[in-house]
Amino acid sequence: MRSEKDQLSSGRERRIVEIQLRDQVGVSTNPKPKEEKKEIFTKVVIRRLPPNLSKDQLEEQISPLPAYDYFEIFSADQSLFPYLFSRAYINFRNPEDIVLFRDRFDGYVFIDSKGTLNPAVVEFAPFQKVSKKKLKKIDVKAGSIEQGTEYGRFLESYCCEEEKVTANPETLLGEIEAKAKELIARRTTPLLEYIKIKKLEKQRMREEKREERRRRNRRKRDRERRRRGDEGKKKGVNTRRLRSKKNWQRRRSRSSS
Repeated sequence: MRSEKDQLSSGRERRIVEIQLRDQVGVSTNPKPKEEKKEIFTKVVIRRLPPNLSKDQLEEQISPLPAYDYFEIFSADQSLFPYLFSRAYINFRNPEDIVLFRDRFDGYVFIDSKGTLNPAVVEFAPFQKVSKKKLKKIDVKAGSIEQGTEYGRFLESYCCEEEKVTANPETLLGEIEAKAKELIARRTTPLLEYIKIKKLEKQRMREEKREERRRRNRRKRDRERRRRGDEGKKKGVNTRRLRSKKNWQRRRSRSSS
């Protein structure tokens, strides 16, 4: 049997080994702190340039330039009058060239077309990123319009129209006017259709009223004719009666005499 002292020593050694293993695991799991990358400035801005300075003019005045991959100039903002200045951005491939460029053109005096002196200011651009221009895929049909059949037909029709114009402009003008009138006649809108329908309805109602008035007048005339005819008949009967009565009286007077 082990003695009590041996058991204590073995337990102590076991705990030491566990602590060492735990420390090793902790060191392996904890990543090393990342080293901060130092940003290298390669893009500069040239301020207080003449407002009407173009890119070609600026490039001509500051040439020869060290190797660069970005060069743009921005015209003056007219809303900032009277502080009208252009600015240019250049991104150099070699950062060491920036010092030489700054020594040459920081304070360099540019003269505009009016003779105004503009001392330039060269400094690092606040925004160091450069826009990447993506190359577009070249279209297969680019530059092949002259070989197209539709373009050929268009040229033929266009040449024919030119011949018509040069040959007889008066007839062409008449054709254009006729086409314009035809288009105006065909052109319609919901509002015009509504107005047209309303006019047709009014015309129809007017015709119906006129026809009804004619019927009433005709019936009135017929009634007047019938009334006159009845009155004439009555007068004829009365006259016959009077005549017969007179004749009877005459006969009676003759017979009595």
